[in-house]
Amino acid sequence: MIESKKQFASVKRGDSFTKLVGGVKSKGLFLRCGDKHISKLRKELEANNLGLKSASANDQTTTLLKVLRYLGERGINTKEGEGCGYFRIATRIQELEAIGHQILSKREPIVGTDGLIHKGIARYILRKESNIKSPQGELDFEVAK
Repeated sequence: MIESKKQFASVKRGDSFTKLVGGVKSKGLFLRCGDKHISKLRKELEANNLGLKSASANDQTTTLLKVLRYLGERGINTKEGEGCGYFRIATRIQELEAIGHQILSKREPIVGTDGLIHKGIARYILRKESNIKSPQGELDFEVAK
């Protein structure tokens, strides 16, 4: 019987540790994307008036652009986004790209709340904003006479 060993519980960004999987040892750098990290990010965003006000797709997309602008080179990864209330964050990113925003998607390994390494998690970084306005924000509801 193979005994599972978890050695991920105390890992933070920049810390290295030995990963034991199938008897193979390797070292790596991983972001610990657990409850504490996500809670800290959510509080930071809320303190800067960047918390989500509703779960609507339009509100998520509009707020996500502001969050990406605020975070700059730090960006936000999929798990951080989910923890801050963004569901289907990749879809929100596609909507922003569809109106001309340039967003870099980098893949990174993280240690999730489950203590396991998750490889290939997307981190989104705003590179260039579009000067095109969202058509949804431009709707004219003029009263017919």
